[in-house]
Amino acid sequence: MTSIDLRVAAMFACAVLCTGCGGSGTDNAAAPAAKPDKATKSATNPEEDALAAAEQQTADMVHGVSPGKPAAPVDLKFNLSAKPELGKPLPIDIALLATGASDAMTLSVQASDGLEVDPATSLANFPKSQVGALYRHQITVTPRAEGAYFVNVVVTTVVPGGPQSRSFAIPLLVGSVAALDKQAQPEAPAGTGS
Repeated sequence: MTSIDLRVAAMFACAVLCTGCGGSGTDNAAAPAAKPDKATKSATNPEEDALAAAEQQTADMVHGVSPGKPAAPVDLKFNLSAKPELGKPLPIDIALLATGASDAMTLSVQASDGLEVDPATSLANFPKSQVGALYRHQITVTPRAEGAYFVNVVVTTVVPGGPQSRSFAIPLLVGSVAALDKQAQPEAPAGTGS
């Protein structure tokens, strides 16, 4: 039994030494194996690659605020071309990123009081989309009063099981922060002094 134990110990030692001696060869053999796994992952997950590409193309844009859980398989990003000014039309660039497949997609825009949406830009339809599809649209709003406002965008997708919607809010500040403070503070009743 001692000779068997010695043989097992010797074989174990040889295995360790062979692994140690051929360390650089073994590491090189393992490295190419890791790269195909990564390439295989990309090849088997083209949706992740498409989403990553869409995110990269819209990296300079801001995510729209979406309250609650997302229902429709879509995300929205936006970009303002200028600072909102009272009475001046403001173009807002919108990007829709499909996070799931859909048979059709519709975008509709409404604005809170104080903003006027150009009706020609308030509705858009998009065709059947796959994951990672990127659609662009530009809306135009005109601020009619100073204050903090939201442009509300609802995106409805047609998916198996029926239509699903997701709402997004694009915040706009028209005027200065001082105007907001004045708007938020109630006026003191007449006849009261400090």
